[in-house]
Amino acid sequence: MKRERIIKSLLERLSTMALAVVLFAVAFSWVSYVPSSQREPNTYYFGFFETFVFVIIYAGSLYLIAGMPLSVLINKLIRKSNGKSKWERYYIGLGMYSLAGAIVGALFIVFSGDIHWNGFTLALMWGFAASNLYFHLSLLISKINRGSILE
Repeated sequence: MKRERIIKSLLERLSTMALAVVLFAVAFSWVSYVPSSQREPNTYYFGFFETFVFVIIYAGSLYLIAGMPLSVLINKLIRKSNGKSKWERYYIGLGMYSLAGAIVGALFIVFSGDIHWNGFTLALMWGFAASNLYFHLSLLISKINRGSILE
């Protein structure tokens, strides 16, 4: 029984992660796309699909390596705040996921070696967006499956 619950939880997390990665890649590719009319001559620009593939690879890796363990930890902390109202648990989760996403984004920039203020700020914002996307998708999927993780 417990084993089945763990497998179901893992599959739910993986499906949430896959959906979050695809949606994040679409959003990032859309924002990063430069239309042909605005491109500089003799400069290569990634197309939408190329950016999408690269984002799937990088974001998927980050979601899997950093996001999944952090998600398990954050959800345990949310459940420990059981005496609080549903909205308080939501805001606790929102804050923790936001902080975790910003930290992962910052670490990504630091380890990539391309540290400058604009890139660092963008990485914080994209990490924040990616973690919040996952958090809200997990709430939606868990609500559809059995009820909210906040309950």
